[in-house]
Amino acid sequence: MRKKLSGESGQTLLELVVAIGVVAIVMTALVAAVTASLRYSQATRLRSRGVKYAQEGLELTRKFRDINIWDTFQAYSDGTGRWCLDELGVWTIDDASGVCPISTGSNYWRRVGFVWNNPRMEVTVTVSWGERTTPSTVELKTYFTQWK
Repeated sequence: MRKKLSGESGQTLLELVVAIGVVAIVMTALVAAVTASLRYSQATRLRSRGVKYAQEGLELTRKFRDINIWDTFQAYSDGTGRWCLDELGVWTIDDASGVCPISTGSNYWRRVGFVWNNPRMEVTVTVSWGERTTPSTVELKTYFTQWK
């Protein structure tokens, strides 16, 4: 009877070790899946905000076109045709330094490019965020014509 009991206790110990190993593998996989999901969710949230800022840039550009005469609007394609546009709708020349923050302390940068292709203006809004060395970027493009 003793031999049978001692053999069973070794088998139980082996089952316990295998069960703990399986649980550890499953828990590791679950933690990795949750971490990847959170990272993807964060990236999606940042991209969604970037798209919002780009759409806002197009709307501010449309407003600028509507309140000015066409010649003033067309003049923005002169020179480099690159401009910074902040959250208040203030236009400044983009000196290509990479400093076009949307607002003070913002991790988002917005540039607006104008290219005159007779008879329409091609407008490209580029929003970047993240690290300046490897930023994420979204770009929206549209065309404006002299409709008045």
